[in-house]
Amino acid sequence: MPVNVLFYAPQYRPNLSSMIRTAEFYGLDTVYIVDDNNLLLPLTHSKKARADMAHMARVWTAGAIEFVTINKIEDPNTFLQNYKGRKIATLVDDSAQFLSDFEFQEDDLIIFGSERDGLPENILPLIDQSIYLPTKGNTSCLNVAVTFGIVLNQAIGQ
Repeated sequence: MPVNVLFYAPQYRPNLSSMIRTAEFYGLDTVYIVDDNNLLLPLTHSKKARADMAHMARVWTAGAIEFVTINKIEDPNTFLQNYKGRKIATLVDDSAQFLSDFEFQEDDLIIFGSERDGLPENILPLIDQSIYLPTKGNTSCLNVAVTFGIVLNQAIGQ
């Protein structure tokens, strides 16, 4: 089942790299990213730093970066308003469904917020549905890259 994913303002390159690697593993050839934290930019603007960053991106993603198109979203509100499929966010709210009870549809856009802040308030009205993973232990949440893998496995497996 084709789904699309949007990474909204990830904060840490290792998490973004893991999510790109996981996306490619499951056959996604494109991901969308709102890069508010400039993770797609080299650490510095020197030629060597750009080369090192490209090398590190390949290493961190185990080469997956070579097979995934990253579409940077400059205006997330417009992008989400114009997106033709459902917009599904990973949130804990009163209307969220357990992931195991949720039925994904072709062309759903699954949105993952930043590690610290989640999704901004101005984006929430643009979301069609929210899903979450219920905790069974004492930890209240998972790493965003781990959550992404679990959600994508469920979406692809349906």
